[in-house]
Amino acid sequence: MSEKNNIKCPKDGNALVLMYEAEKLGNTARVMVYYKCPVCGYRKDAERLELQKTEQGILVKKFLYPP
Repeated sequence: MSEKNNIKCPKDGNALVLMYEAEKLGNTARVMVYYKCPVCGYRKDAERLELQKTEQGILVKKFLYPP
């Protein structure tokens, strides 16, 4: 899934596209959110979410990357 915004690529000045990527790894699901240039492929990570099923419930971890 992707979404357009007003953030520009530092390499070529084109608009970056906000991308979402999800994967399941055993009892853990991971969602990566990042900006990507559709022209040169430059990638800037924005955040990562990890959801893990435990005996007590669901553990949610959120990792933010500096702007």
